[in-house]
Amino acid sequence: MKLILFGLLTLLSHSALATQCENISVLKGLLGVWQSVHKQRIVQEQWQQVSSNTFEGSGKTFTEQWKHNESLHLLSMPEGIFYVATVAHNPLPVAFKLTQCEQTRLVFENSAHDFPNKIEYDFIDHDHLIVKLSGQHSKGVNINFTRLKDKNKAN
Repeated sequence: MKLILFGLLTLLSHSALATQCENISVLKGLLGVWQSVHKQRIVQEQWQQVSSNTFEGSGKTFTEQWKHNESLHLLSMPEGIFYVATVAHNPLPVAFKLTQCEQTRLVFENSAHDFPNKIEYDFIDHDHLIVKLSGQHSKGVNINFTRLKDKNKAN
């Protein structure tokens, strides 16, 4: 009986989670320009909504020796919401499925990818978030971002 109850509760919690994450509009907190500065490294992530089903973004990392760019997309599809990254060292884009969607936390996963397997966005408040990149056999990386103010908007 306990096993049946546990199974039912698990199914209900996944159903509620799926309902909460069906629409890409729940990700609007990502829109804008985010920046992290740590020692001699600057990381920027920028997101804009281009349709009711798509956000486009870019990730940029700058150091004294090099610059790294990646193209990012958030796509709402019948199978779920996907984070798709195109980076120079991968021949094809890599897709991560949205597996957890809470008011202050988003988790995208792809267990078949080498690194990262999981990308987590933890919102501290409107202007601060932590992005956690983790893999199966490594500790991972945390990036603390601050939202940059839009110079074109009046405060």
